[in-house]
Amino acid sequence: MSRAAPQLGVFAARWLNPQSRPLASRPSHFARQFSSSPRQRQAIPLEIYGKGKDTIQHISVQDKPYTFSADTYTLLGGKDSSPSPVSYALASLSSCNQVTGFVVAKDHGIKLGQWDITVKGLLPTAVLVKGEQGNPNWEKVAIEARVQTDIEGGDEAPKFEHFVEEVERRCPITQLFKLSGVEYSSKWVNQPL
Repeated sequence: MSRAAPQLGVFAARWLNPQSRPLASRPSHFARQFSSSPRQRQAIPLEIYGKGKDTIQHISVQDKPYTFSADTYTLLGGKDSSPSPVSYALASLSSCNQVTGFVVAKDHGIKLGQWDITVKGLLPTAVLVKGEQGNPNWEKVAIEARVQTDIEGGDEAPKFEHFVEEVERRCPITQLFKLSGVEYSSKWVNQPL
């Protein structure tokens, strides 16, 4: 179900369109350049709209034809009818690494094949469920990515190690997890194409 997004406030409209403010007043996160032109900045504006009742929410992405739903575990009072927000968080880590890997491989002339990614997370529930004081963030998250490449030399090949470093550095969701303070680990396996 596609729905027109609600009107944005001035702050949100300016945040989504950083070009609407003078360069000096832009937050520093807009200073990162993706093009060779010093005045040209690129960003992906994104707006999500959610509507729901109880624990079920139906989500649409502005200007896109697709929708998805989220629910939660019965332990939290949900019906477990759709993936939970925490499942989507781990799924976004998996898929963002693959998308970023595609972009990095293209930049470095690497051919890719099949991806097989497993993400495991440990989410403490004391704050969320019992209302205790503390941080409701993930305790730990581990990703294992098996990817077919044309890089010879296995997992220890310098070109593969550089590929992995670039994927993890450039993946916004990986950085979101790492910068949140979660105990983050990754294992990358280079499989022959």
